[in-house]
Amino acid sequence: MIDSESNPSALEFALSNSRSPDGLTRDAAIYELANFVQEDSAVRRLHEMLDDEIVTMQVDAADVLARLGGVKCLFIVLDEIGRRRDDPDADYIANRLYELDASGNVEILEIIEPVVGQLSGNGAVGFRQLKMLRGRE
Repeated sequence: MIDSESNPSALEFALSNSRSPDGLTRDAAIYELANFVQEDSAVRRLHEMLDDEIVTMQVDAADVLARLGGVKCLFIVLDEIGRRRDDPDADYIANRLYELDASGNVEILEIIEPVVGQLSGNGAVGFRQLKMLRGRE
């Protein structure tokens, strides 16, 4: 991880790139923002990208948040899945979380289960959807 205090221009550059009209630039910016996932501004932008017009951006942003952002960011992704429960694009995000969990790369169910009561209503829906995908509900 890059410390934004030692390199604030890199964070600003990544944030700027994440708003580019060019899809490839935006997608690359997701991985630039991954270096700053401890920064609120990077997390906010990745959260916004969960609703990007291109589903690849949504999935890649979810991947970074889930892999690197800890419980707080898992809550964000699960909330988004639950909020958009009737949106087929959100299924791609849920499938990515399933892949991360099933592969053991990020044990999402084990991480969230002890704190499931802290999820928002939408987050609880997203968590149930993930559990159903994993065949655990």
